[in-house]
Amino acid sequence: MGDILSQDEIDQLRSVAEGSDDSGGGGGGDGGGGGGAFEDVASQQIATAYDFKHPARVNKDQLRTLESLHDNFARLLGSTFSGAMRAVVDVDTAFVDQTTYAEFIMSLSNPSCSYQFTVGPTHGQAIMDFAMPVAFAFVDRIFGGKGSSQGVDARQLTAIEMGVLNKIVKRVIEDLEATWEPILRVEISDVELETNPEFMQITAASEIVILLAFEVNSTNASGLVSLCYPFFTLESILPRLGQQSYARQTRANKDELMRSNRLRLDKTYLPLRAELARGMVSFQDLQNLQEGDVLRLDTPIRDQAVVFVEEEPKFLALPGRVGRKNAVQITQFIDRENEEIFKNKARPIPV
Repeated sequence: MGDILSQDEIDQLRSVAEGSDDSGGGGGGDGGGGGGAFEDVASQQIATAYDFKHPARVNKDQLRTLESLHDNFARLLGSTFSGAMRAVVDVDTAFVDQTTYAEFIMSLSNPSCSYQFTVGPTHGQAIMDFAMPVAFAFVDRIFGGKGSSQGVDARQLTAIEMGVLNKIVKRVIEDLEATWEPILRVEISDVELETNPEFMQITAASEIVILLAFEVNSTNASGLVSLCYPFFTLESILPRLGQQSYARQTRANKDELMRSNRLRLDKTYLPLRAELARGMVSFQDLQNLQEGDVLRLDTPIRDQAVVFVEEEPKFLALPGRVGRKNAVQITQFIDRENEEIFKNKARPIPV
C-alpha cells in the first residue's frame, strides 16, 4: 500500500497549494519526511500550455528560419511579378503560422487558383494559392489592361487565362527552387492547377501544415499568395533549419546564387533590331514612288548600323550576310550617356 497517501501527506500537499507555511510538523517521522519531499516536488512543477487542436510541431527557431528564408522568396516574387505586370509590384511576407490542413483548405476561395506540386528530394507535396484578384489582375495586364481585377466576378478561369498564368507560375516555381538553394537543392515537379480546393488531398485533414502568406500590392490590385507545406514534407529538412548553419551556408552559396542568376538571365529572350539608315520624304513623293526609283537617305554610306535592344540603342555594327541571311557584326558598345543621341537624332556620325 506504499502508493496510497496518508492523511498527513494529504494535509502537507493541501498546505503547499494554499501557500500556508505551517507544513504540519505533527506528522510522524516517515509521514513528515514524505510531506517535505512532496512539497519540494510541487514547488518545482511548471505548467506549460498545450494546444491539442494545433500542436506546435515546428519550434520557434525553425519557424523564424523559414520566415527568413522565404523573405528572399518574397523579393524574387516581387521581381517576377513586376516583369509580368510591366510595373512595380511590392511583395512582403504577411505571416508564418502552423495550422491544420483542413483549416487551410477552408480558407481558400472556391473557385480558386491553386497549384499543387511535388518537392524533391523529400517527395512530399505542397500547395501555392494565388488569390483570385491577383490572378485576374495578371490576366488583365497581359491582355493590355491596367492590371486591375475590379468588376470581375468570382468565376472559373478559362483555358486561355490558365495558359497565361501557367507561364508566370513557371517562373515562380524557379524562384522557389532558388529560395531553398542555401539549405539544399530542391527540384519541384508535377505542378498541377486545381480550381476546386476540395479536390486537393495532399495530406490528412488533421495534419499540421506550415502556412506562409505573402502580400502582393500593385497600383490597381492587391491580394495574397499562400504557400502551404505539410509537416511531413519538411520533416526531413527541419534539422537543417538552424539559424547559424543557415547563415554559414548563405555566405558560402553566394557565388553559387550569382551563377544561378546569371544562368537564368542567359535564357532571357530580347528583341533585336538593326537600323541601317534613316531618312525623311514627303507623303506626295511616297505616293509617286514606282518600281526602280531610288530613295536618298540622310545616313552616310560609311556609317555603321545601330542595333536596338527593346527599342534602346545599345551597339554599333557593320551590316553583311552570313550564307543567305542578313547579319550584322557588333563593333562598338554605345555608352549610356550617348543613347539619347542615337535615339532622337536622325543618325549621328560615330566618332
